Amino acid sequence: LDAQTAMGKAPAGIARLAKAHGKPVIAFCGTVSEGAEACHDVGIDAYFPILRRVGTLEEALDTVNAAVNLKATAEQVFRAIQACKFLS
Repeated sequence: LDAQTAMGKAPAGIARLAKAHGKPVIAFCGTVSEGAEACHDVGIDAYFPILRRVGTLEEALDTVNAAVNLKATAEQVFRAIQACKFLS
């Protein structure tokens, strides 16, 4: 996710559509690069990189590794959402 994402890549289009229907948007991505905060301007409320350690490109693109990383990151994000429900 980077500044170019906000310039019309698929996540930005999905975020705009979600916002048109009043839905929050959480993005999961491999990594976050400089300028990614521009994605907030197109409707992505929060974004989270899924890479959990430094590795090779091949490791990052491996579908098994990607699935494990996405699952682990998503679990932590939704645990945080659940924890915030106790604050209200």
